[in-house]
Amino acid sequence: MDDQRKRTIIAEIENWRRNNLLPEHYCIFLLNLYTEGDRPPSSAPAATGGGRKKTDARLGGAGNEFAAASSTYDPSRLSPVTGKMVMAWLLGAFIIAGLILLAFHFNRFQTPMQITIFSCFALVFYILGLVFRRSAPPLTHLFLVFSFVILLAGGVYCIQQLGGSLPFILFYLGLICVLLCASAFVFGYSYLLYCGMLGLALLYGFATVDRVSFDYTWWKSELYWVPLAGLLTGLGFLMSGGNPKWAGVFAFCGLATFFGAEVQALYIHEAKRDVIQLLLFIKVFLASALFFFTRRYWYAWLRL
Repeated sequence: MDDQRKRTIIAEIENWRRNNLLPEHYCIFLLNLYTEGDRPPSSAPAATGGGRKKTDARLGGAGNEFAAASSTYDPSRLSPVTGKMVMAWLLGAFIIAGLILLAFHFNRFQTPMQITIFSCFALVFYILGLVFRRSAPPLTHLFLVFSFVILLAGGVYCIQQLGGSLPFILFYLGLICVLLCASAFVFGYSYLLYCGMLGLALLYGFATVDRVSFDYTWWKSELYWVPLAGLLTGLGFLMSGGNPKWAGVFAFCGLATFFGAEVQALYIHEAKRDVIQLLLFIKVFLASALFFFTRRYWYAWLRL
């Protein structure tokens, strides 16, 4: 490093020290580093205003690094505390405190009070998801997970406490799946529609397993699933022009329900395993052929 450049840097460091742009010990350290312990008198004038800008330009890369360091320690650059920050902090503190309180005293409440608590928490998290869906999408995903987990676990728990029947539990779970589907269009998240529709398919299979198992035949089982699969897949292809985002969800769920009869037959004792395997081979061939001849749509839907 030539002497002129070293004197310029030393002068700039002394200017930072006089104007308190860096802490005192940082300035002393830098001065000792550049003067090697023997600080000469500064030959460059104090750089203020326009002169300081010229000196920064002469410093080059080293000056830019020091300027970045000085901006880090500038208290005036810290973001001010806003009302939203205070409200977010208070809301988070109250939620955490409420969860701790409920964890210790939840069993002491009556069932109607428990239902109210579950409903309030699920509603609060859902509203928070709506509030933060544009400003903080990751928080929205987290709040939606909390909301629906509370609805599922808390709702089933309260129904069991009240002695609700299995059909009523299935009906409640169906309402949750419908709410998931509706929320997908509200928030614009396709995974909510996947969860809702696949959940409805599972509930449909669970609700119809007794009817299918009564006097079971493989073709009667297919009648419960194949038309539904054709309806969903066809709806997906019809929507491909205007709403490709949702079209892929419907088509994929339709393709999944195409194998619903075989999955359901695994839980039916009268169903023969060799017949199930044969039907699976046939359906895999048909599904792969459909995928091949309509691959242009699937590549767009699945973003391949």
